[in-house]
Amino acid sequence: MKLLVAADGSAKLRTAALPAIADLADDVSPEVFVLHVVHAASEAWSDEELKRVMAERQHRMEELVAEADFAVQVLVEALPYGGEVDHYITLRAADLEVDAIVVTSKRATGLMAGLFGSVAQGVLRDSPVPVLVVRPPLEDSEGDAD
Repeated sequence: MKLLVAADGSAKLRTAALPAIADLADDVSPEVFVLHVVHAASEAWSDEELKRVMAERQHRMEELVAEADFAVQVLVEALPYGGEVDHYITLRAADLEVDAIVVTSKRATGLMAGLFGSVAQGVLRDSPVPVLVVRPPLEDSEGDAD
């Protein structure tokens, strides 16, 4: 089983996505890619600043997956100029030939309000493979962006 986890850098990776994968892959060793996409074009970063940001994000992602019960390959990639994060995630899923994409949802308030962030909605809409949507624990959802 090959899975691509779309990670936004929040604790939802460690507290929601990885435990869901562990439950799902109970008797198999999944091949897991954690993809964090840096939207470099939206920032006025120099090449040196972008390298620093990418290294910081790589370190953050590696910290978040450090306690996983299975092997995880962390991919921190810069979004090509003019690209959309959700579309990039679905393209990478096809490139990596994964069986499914894992995204975390937001906690809804009211009638389904804010259930999915815009990236998760785009992945659900455009994914070439099944998408597993994982709801984070209540304490993780406050203040998190998706």
